[in-house]
Amino acid sequence: MEAKNNKKCSNKVHRDLDAISFCQECKVYLCNKCSIYHKELFNEHLSYNINNNKEIFIDLCKENNHGKKLEFYCKNHNQLCCACCITKLVDNGYGQHKDCNVCVIQDVKEEKRNKLKDNLKYLEDISNNLNVSAKELKNLFDKFEDKKEEIKQKIQNVFTKMRCALNEREDELLQEIDNKYDYILGKDDIIKESEKLPDKIKSSLEKGKLIENDWNDNSKLSSLINICINIENHINKINIINSNIEKYKLNNGANFVDFHIDEECFNNYIKEIKSFGKIYEKSELDSLILKNKEEYTKLYNLLSSKIKIAEMKLLYRSSRDGLTLDNLKDKINNKSNLLFLFFTGNTRIFGSFLKSKIEVNHDSYIKDKDAFAFSINNEKIYSILIPEYAIRIHDKYPILIGNTKNYNGFYINSGSIYDGNLLNKPEVYAFQKNNELTENKDKLNEFEIFEIFLN
Repeated sequence: MEAKNNKKCSNKVHRDLDAISFCQECKVYLCNKCSIYHKELFNEHLSYNINNNKEIFIDLCKENNHGKKLEFYCKNHNQLCCACCITKLVDNGYGQHKDCNVCVIQDVKEEKRNKLKDNLKYLEDISNNLNVSAKELKNLFDKFEDKKEEIKQKIQNVFTKMRCALNEREDELLQEIDNKYDYILGKDDIIKESEKLPDKIKSSLEKGKLIENDWNDNSKLSSLINICINIENHINKINIINSNIEKYKLNNGANFVDFHIDEECFNNYIKEIKSFGKIYEKSELDSLILKNKEEYTKLYNLLSSKIKIAEMKLLYRSSRDGLTLDNLKDKINNKSNLLFLFFTGNTRIFGSFLKSKIEVNHDSYIKDKDAFAFSINNEKIYSILIPEYAIRIHDKYPILIGNTKNYNGFYINSGSIYDGNLLNKPEVYAFQKNNELTENKDKLNEFEIFEIFLN
C-alpha cells in the first residue's frame, strides 16, 4: 500500500491542497492546479512526482511548511534538518530539534564519508558471501527436512513391525483354536457317523432277525457267525458315537477350550503402547566434563562395544544440584540406562554405566549384570565383578560404583555442603584392588549423571 502524501502546496492560496509534485529548480511543492500551470510556464524545469513511496533526495527540508534548505545535522537523531527544525519556536511544526546536539553539515562531511566507505565495504562483503550463505542455509534446511523424514520413517517401521507381530499372533491364536476344536470334536467324522447311525441300527436289526431261521443250517454257519460279528462291531461303533454325542451335549462345547488374558496385564500392555516411543531433542555438549564434540565422540567410541549411544540427556550435576542423597534421588529415582561421569584431580575422567532401574533408598545395593566401569584417560572398560553389588546408594557416600569388597570401582566422600555449595571439595576413593580409575582422595571437580538413549 502506498504511503499517504502529507505535503501541502507551497502556494499560499492553495496551502490546504495536497501537493502532487516538487520542482527541483523552484524548490516548491505543487498541487494539481499549480502543477499544470507550472509545466506550461517552466517546461524545462525538472519536477518529481511525490505520490509514491520512492524517497527522492532533495536538499530542502521535507517537514510541512518548512521549505528551507537542509544545512544542519542532528547527531541525536542522525538526521538532516533546516533552520526551522532547530528554531526555538515550536508553532507550525517548527523546533523539533531545538534541544538536540546540532552542527552544520560540513562538520560531519568527513565522518559520513568514512562511514560510507565502511558501509560500502560491508555491503560488498555481504554481497560476496550472500549466495554462499543462502546455499549453506538451504543445505541446512534440506538436512533438517531429510532428518525429519528419516525419523518419521523410523517410527513407521517400528509400528509396522509391531502391527505385523500383532497380526501374526492373532493368526496363530485363531489357527490354534481351529486345531484344538477340530481335534477334540472330530466334527466331520462325528457328524457323518451320527447321520449314518439310524441306518446302521435298522440294518443290524433286519440281519439279526433273518439269520435266526437259518441258525441250524451248518452249511451257512460261517456266514451266520460273520453276520453276528458285524452286528457286534456295529453296536460298538454305535455305543462310541452315542457316547460322544452325549458327552458333547452335556458339555455344550463350552468347557473344552477357552481364550484367557490377564486383565491387569492387558491394561498394562495398552498403557505401554500409549506411551511407547520417545521424541527427544538432541542437546549436544550439555556436559561440563566433556568439553567438546570430539570428547563426546571419544566416549561413544570407547563404549561402543558395550552400548550404542544415540543421545545423552543430562539429569544431574554435582556443582549445580548438590552432592546429597536427597538431591540425587530427586534427579535419578526410577530411571534406567544411566551413565555416571566423574572428573577428578583436574585430569581424570571416568565413570560407569547402569542399565537397571534406580530405586534410591538410604542404603541399598542395585544388582545389574550389564553394569560396567570405564576410564576415558586409559581408554579401558572394567567389568563389575559382582553384579549383585553393581552400585550402592548410601547416606554418607552417595554413590559407590562396583562394590565395597576390594574389587574394581570407587566411591565418593561427599565433603561439606552449605546452601548447595561445596565448602570442601568431595573426595573420590579408589577400591584397593585397582586404582586405574582414580587415586585415593582425588578431589572431585565435577560429577554428572546422564540418561542414555540407545540405538
